[in-house]
Parts: sequence; structure tokens; C-alpha cells
Amino acid sequence: MVDELGITVIPLYVQFGKKSYRDSVDLTGAEFYHKLVHDADYPKTSTPNINDFVTTYNELATKTNEIISIHLGSKISATYNMAVAATKEVEADCRIELVDSQTTIMALGLLVIEAAKAAKEGMNLSQLSDMVHKLVPKAHVLVTCDTIKYLVRGGHASKTQALLASALGINPLIQIKEEVLPFGRVRGRAKAIDALCKYAKSFSPPRGLAVEYATDAEEAKSLVGRLADMFPGIPTYTSVVGAVVGAHLGPHGLAVSILEQ
Repeated sequence: MVDELGITVIPLYVQFGKKSYRDSVDLTGAEFYHKLVHDADYPKTSTPNINDFVTTYNELATKTNEIISIHLGSKISATYNMAVAATKEVEADCRIELVDSQTTIMALGLLVIEAAKAAKEGMNLSQLSDMVHKLVPKAHVLVTCDTIKYLVRGGHASKTQALLASALGINPLIQIKEEVLPFGRVRGRAKAIDALCKYAKSFSPPRGLAVEYATDAEEAKSLVGRLADMFPGIPTYTSVVGAVVGAHLGPHGLAVSILEQ
């Protein structure tokens, strides 16, 4: 989709020990999750640096004088604030509109896809910016995983919660809406997947859906099939949860994203 729609991606970074990798560029999903489970070092994650943004904006400015730059929620990551700082360093004569998506993973991706399609159809930058800002509250994502130990390591849960969840076989449900928020918890993977479907169905008919998985492609395929039955004719994208988010969810993360009409 990135290639087809002419989307430019500025990756975040994940670091094991002293070695840093660009998410989904220098490290594939399979490589990352293998390292996550087997590497002695727990990964650290970081935003793109200001030069990443400035270089990208300047390169794009040789082809266009209008850029819409849609980013991770500002309360989730410092990426958006880094982009704001970078626009002040761009030397090229180019108008850059920044959008705080207030979300992440494919809830953000669905917003970007809609913007890219509209741009290809001729919508100007002001119209694009207005459209995306109106769609931001209509982007939703719910995530589950089979352990919260990675959330503990990432500072999103306590060790006590992890021990209790492990003892009870609890699968947490996490909503990402401006912030990483607890949504609920269920016992067992099947009930967690049922909860993802129920969540998707709770919104008005969507214009787009997405399923993201860490390592279990067959499980994701099954969930896509269930969503297709629930929302016939609505496109559903499938992708792998990248390293930066995967560091917090672990190798069994699964997510559903919805963009309402």
C-alpha cells in the first residue's frame, strides 16, 4: 500500500544492546520477535531524530510544494513533537501540514491510506488536512496479548498485575485512544478474539478495517474472515505489528483497527 499510494514512511527505532535498527526497515517482524524472545537485552524504542524528518521533508520538497505529515499520537510518542520541530528547520519552500492522529498502528495507517487516496484524486492540502482532522475521532484500535510481562517492561503495567494475570490466564484488552488505556480483560485467547470482533461491531459501519498480528498469521487470517462476514465488501488490511509496538505487546499481540465512515 505504501508503494501503491506513494506514501513516505519515517520509521521509529528499536535498539537491542548497543545496536539500533529502523523499525520494519533494518529488522523484519520475524527477526524482531525472535530477538525479543531470545535476546538477553530487552529492546528500547525511540522516535525518529530531527534530521530524519528534515531530510525527508527536503527530499519530498524537490517533487512537491505541499506535504501532509500524519503521525503517532502526541500523548503516546514524542514523534509528533519532533516533526513540529523539524518543520522549522526545513529550508525548502514547501507547505507542511502536520496531523496528530491521537492513535497508532493501523488506526493511524487507515487515516494515512484515506489521505493518500484523496490526494491521488486531486484533493488539495487544505482539504486533505480538514478531512483527516475530522476522521481522527473516527479511528479506533483495540489490542490484546497473552501476557502483560512486556507491558510491565515497557512501563505500562505493574509486576503485581503481571503475576495475577499469569496465574488466572488473563488476556488484557488495551484501547489506544490518545493514550494507552486498559479496556478490559478476558480469560483465554478465544474470548479475547471474540472481544476484538465485538469491539469492531460496536461502531458505525466502517470505511476501512485492519488486523495486525505479531507472529500468528493463521490466527490473523481467521479474524479477517470473521470481520469479512460481519462487514461484507469493506476492505480489511492485514499487517505485522512492528518492533516499536511489538516490544510492549510481545510475540502474541493481535489488534483490530476501525475507521468509521
